[in-house]
Amino acid sequence: MIAITTSRDPSQRTRSFCKIIARFMNWNYIQRGKSPFRDVIEMSPEVIVVREIKGNPAFMDFFINGARKMTLRINVGVIRKEKMDDSPVYFAGKIPFNSLMFGALPKDRAGEKIALKIRPKKVVYWRRGRELDFRYDGKQILTVRVVNVYEGED
Repeated sequence: MIAITTSRDPSQRTRSFCKIIARFMNWNYIQRGKSPFRDVIEMSPEVIVVREIKGNPAFMDFFINGARKMTLRINVGVIRKEKMDDSPVYFAGKIPFNSLMFGALPKDRAGEKIALKIRPKKVVYWRRGRELDFRYDGKQILTVRVVNVYEGED
């Protein structure tokens, strides 16, 4: 299972963002504290680390087995708390990254058929070519503007 954590000494806004996106995407939220990154990797081989700039979430680094696979440069807008179930997540639209990195339904024919059949409550819309709109049962939970996508290791 995918885990999400913050960089050290995060702001309240970054912690709130991590908790809400973890609940939405069915990820585990790990409180980092002072633990080193290798301890976090030992807890889960797939980890997302949220870094911040001036107290706001700014980067999402995707690590698999300790190697960085992708980084999203983001700006976070709306953050709303909502009770959610553990239903699968579906990405609607042509996203510039693999939805499987997020643990969502695949963006192939099989994934589309599953989405039509189960009518997921959790849908992430790709809007205006740069914005992720997270909705649960039609209610807006979170908006994230994707400024840039960096793939591969640094």
